Amino acid sequence: MVNRSKARYSRPIGVTLIAILQIVSGLQMLLVAFIALVIASSPDVQEDISSTVGEQLADSIAAIFLVIGVVALAIATFSFVLARGYLKGREWARRKGRKIAFFAILLAFFTLILIPSRTDPGAPIWTILLNLFILTYLGRTRVRQFFR
Repeated sequence: MVNRSKARYSRPIGVTLIAILQIVSGLQMLLVAFIALVIASSPDVQEDISSTVGEQLADSIAAIFLVIGVVALAIATFSFVLARGYLKGREWARRKGRKIAFFAILLAFFTLILIPSRTDPGAPIWTILLNLFILTYLGRTRVRQFFR
């Protein structure tokens, strides 16, 4: 008789796919961080941007892009750590992933209310659907067993 509490469950394919999505998201945020930090450190680019925004905002462009770059870098780092936690079957990664998916759904819902309807790939409805899948998938019994 096999003791189920000690048996190691194989990684479900959905967990692998979510980890890959998390890595792609981390790479995207890394690119955003890089671009924002380049803008923050380049006076020529700041001057080009300041010609399209108001005077009050033009003085703060470097600081705004520096903050965006640092925050994007932190999110990218967390994305890679979360993806590793998914692949290793860490329970904290499953819990954090569900929380992040829940907050992403809320944010996308508010965005959907504030911004007119869009159907492009960046539309909030796709964010809601993807994160709803992640939220429910990470709560499935077999998936929870893998993370224990």
